[in-house]
Amino acid sequence: MMSCPVKPVLCAFFAVVVSAVAETNGVDRKTQPPAAPLPAATFPEFKETTLDNGLKVFLLETDKQPTVSFRLVIKAGGALEGSKHGLAGMVAALLNKGTKNLSAEEFARQADRLGISVEAAASHDAVYISGTGLSKHAEEVLRFLSEAILHPLFPAEQLEKERVKALSRIEAEKKEPAALAGKLRDQVVFGNHPYGAHATADSIQKITRADAVKFHKKYFVPNNASLAVVGEFDREKLLPKIKKTFGSWKRGKAPAVSPPSVKVEGVKIHLVDRPGSVQSNIIVAANGIPRNNHDTPELSVVNSVLGGGFSGRLFQNLRERNGFTYGSSSNFDQRKLGGVFSATAEVRNEVTGKAVIEILNELKRIREEPIPEPELDLRKQYVAGNYLLSLESDRRNLERVQDIDLFGLPNDYYQTLVSRIREVDPNEAQSLARKYIPARDVAIIVVGDADQIRPQLEPLGPVTVYDTDLKVKGQHNVDG
Repeated sequence: MMSCPVKPVLCAFFAVVVSAVAETNGVDRKTQPPAAPLPAATFPEFKETTLDNGLKVFLLETDKQPTVSFRLVIKAGGALEGSKHGLAGMVAALLNKGTKNLSAEEFARQADRLGISVEAAASHDAVYISGTGLSKHAEEVLRFLSEAILHPLFPAEQLEKERVKALSRIEAEKKEPAALAGKLRDQVVFGNHPYGAHATADSIQKITRADAVKFHKKYFVPNNASLAVVGEFDREKLLPKIKKTFGSWKRGKAPAVSPPSVKVEGVKIHLVDRPGSVQSNIIVAANGIPRNNHDTPELSVVNSVLGGGFSGRLFQNLRERNGFTYGSSSNFDQRKLGGVFSATAEVRNEVTGKAVIEILNELKRIREEPIPEPELDLRKQYVAGNYLLSLESDRRNLERVQDIDLFGLPNDYYQTLVSRIREVDPNEAQSLARKYIPARDVAIIVVGDADQIRPQLEPLGPVTVYDTDLKVKGQHNVDG
């Protein structure tokens, strides 16, 4: 028997795929083939410890490449910015732009000389800082990372440079229909909750160096953070160095944010007017679920049936059957405290209303009709296969380990993921669809030329029209 020349996980996945496509001669291509058995999955083992100051440390040793990556997560993001929307992203951008011991230029020059990269970003729930380099430079990677985390200076001149970039981004996004639709979706679904806010030119202009220093001092505390390390390293040698580097970091008070309370009720249309647009960007949105919702693994299969990839129902309907769009999909955007469901498409102006109706029809169908077992089995295979392939990424596994801590997931979440996917049956799938896929309570977000598409949308519900600053221009009742 031939041995598999690639990684075991890939071999298992390829076996599933090959079994689905082999022996095609004489097969009725109009009938879906049965799904092959799902291979077992093994999430990599990792070690966990907590320093005396509350910092959680996760260690994943691998020998795939002679590199090491550190990733620190601060559990404070956009949800804690107050009225200074964009502050968390600004803080992240400035972490490696000048520290107590290194100017921005020195930091970049010394890191480049050793082939070390230090990057940071912010989400609604956290600030993420990562450092990567060769294993032989692990101590240096740790040094640069600790400089950025513990000793940033937030220089005024660097703040101004980042402000210019942020303002330029915001202006550019006014010309990007997908960006406008996403911002308005959050604004409508989350209301006044911080998840519904977005950076504006006004809020960016108001951010000061004192704001960045205050955010860092208040939220960058070890008992509100986790550090994960993945790659080729000696745990017995590295852990004492981590303790020495971060052991004197002072504890603080971990922040608290209330979950969203806004509920989408009825069918309401929110239309961003972009005169001259030749197509419409559509999002049918509703309240979703937080990341730690117990049903997340099983619901991922149901969502895959509805809007996952080329064989998802939305794609098959809007593209293959009706020719409205190049693609259509759905997803659950799950955050720490809440979430949002979205079904999306980009269509020609003249079919905007029809496309929205077809999306609503598919939401109704998956709730009311049991998913045929062959279709469900193929989607389980698809979801599990994607997960299995992703296990080859050390970086992704690093993120997952920290997600367990950040989002409050069960410790065995990833070890049991494939088995839970495997066990979804048509009855459970329909029950989950009825529970989480929206029916009558949806916000229909559309970005496009209002003069051309508003008449198509008005029969579906009241229409609120916005400009590209997402300010209300006018409201139109069902009767116009």
